[in-house]
Amino acid sequence: MRIAALSNVEHVAWEGELEPLGEEVMFKGIGGDETARVTLGQPEQWAPELALESQTGKKWAPPAGDRKYTLLRLACTLHPPADQHTRYTRATLQVYLSPQQGIGLPIAHDLYPLKLSVEDKGKRTITLGPELKFGTVDIKLLEVGAELEFVKSFATIEGFGLGESQPYWRFAHHAARPLLGSQAVYLVLAAPTDAGGVRLSAGLDATLETRWGPLRVGTPQSARDALVWTVGV
Repeated sequence: MRIAALSNVEHVAWEGELEPLGEEVMFKGIGGDETARVTLGQPEQWAPELALESQTGKKWAPPAGDRKYTLLRLACTLHPPADQHTRYTRATLQVYLSPQQGIGLPIAHDLYPLKLSVEDKGKRTITLGPELKFGTVDIKLLEVGAELEFVKSFATIEGFGLGESQPYWRFAHHAARPLLGSQAVYLVLAAPTDAGGVRLSAGLDATLETRWGPLRVGTPQSARDALVWTVGV
């Protein structure tokens, strides 16, 4: 199975202005234009057994252990700030995973990307192999794995929280390319068999360089309360 690249947010979960965080609420209203509008997409989900079995034509056996797996794609868009002198210097897309029942925690089995720099260009194809780990394209791997397209829009991307229940991706500004536009990322979620589904919530925070100095902003609490989904596994 081939999963096509996503170049923008197709299914919007929330769109709005980020708000100053913590003590920096004093900035709110100072200049009026030191704002940042973002769009967060609905998570897209694929059952890995269907992806792999459609590719190989054979029954798929999950990695050893007592977990269930699913493939997710998340996306966000950073819109240009209202003030032309304001820019993003950093943004973080956060994911929080918890079980619907039971005490075992769902975790990020794998993330893509884990690290891409400004030297890594444009569009690429990655694979999801039988162990549900992401890899670069290899003809042999393509015989036994699913194929995913990935478009790198942001200059530098780092993924954190591998094997944890609160993974996140950090996007950074680079002199060669502003931190603007849409970016999609992939997550292989592993959940305990008794979890009864996974509660996934998301949020985004950013640091802006403004006329008044650096300003930390994030999704409002009302948005975070709404950015919650139940993921079947």
